[in-house]
Formats: sequence, structure tokens, C-alpha cells
Amino acid sequence: MVLMAPGGRVPKDRSWKAAKVMMAKVDAFLDSLVTFNKEKIPEACLKAIQPYLKDPEFQPDLVASKSLAAAGLCSWVLNIVRFYEVYCEVEPKRQALSKANAELATAQGKLGAIKSKIHVCHLAPITL
Repeated sequence: MVLMAPGGRVPKDRSWKAAKVMMAKVDAFLDSLVTFNKEKIPEACLKAIQPYLKDPEFQPDLVASKSLAAAGLCSWVLNIVRFYEVYCEVEPKRQALSKANAELATAQGKLGAIKSKIHVCHLAPITL
């Protein structure tokens, strides 16, 4: 409920009753889990999920003793948040790499043009 809050507007009612309403349409709920945009989690959602992540009982192994489905959701939340943390650390590096590769391609193109000119100059007969 917290991570999937539309537009980062975390609902005040996070009760089991509210969660059941959210999960009532199973196909739509599962689809929302599969298509969740894990690369753009609103800051408000991340802030609101912290108390759950800090709860020592919010572990899939412990939750599994109550419900395997809940354990699966617990695992999904932990993995989505961890993915987002890694993504936020890696994405700027990916962008820098992409920019560096583009600059390298441009430089290699210029170098290739210069090498071909040098090659042509070496092949041309010298006339005086």
C-alpha cells in the first residue's frame, strides 16, 4: 500500500481492512506488482515505508509462519526497496558511462579521419 501509493500520496488508513480492499481484485493487484515502476519510487513512499523496514519482525522467514502470501509480499517490498537503493547509486554511473562512450566514439571518429588523411599523405607521390 505504501510503496504503491499513487503519486506518492501515502494513505493514512493502512489497516488490514484497507489492504484487503486493495488486494480484492487479485489479477489487477498482481499486475500492479509485476508492472510496478521500481525505478521511480516517490520520496514520500520511501519515508513512509521505513518504520516497516526497521521492524525486526518484517522478515519473510518470520512472516511465513503466519502466511506464505504475506511472506511473498514482504520479500517483494524488501527487494524492491533494495533494488531502488542500488539503482539510485548505479544510474548516475551508467549515465556517465554512456556519456563517456559517446565522447569516445566521437574521438575515435576524429582519430580515424586523421589516420586516413595521414595514410593518404604517405601514399601520394612527392612532387617538387
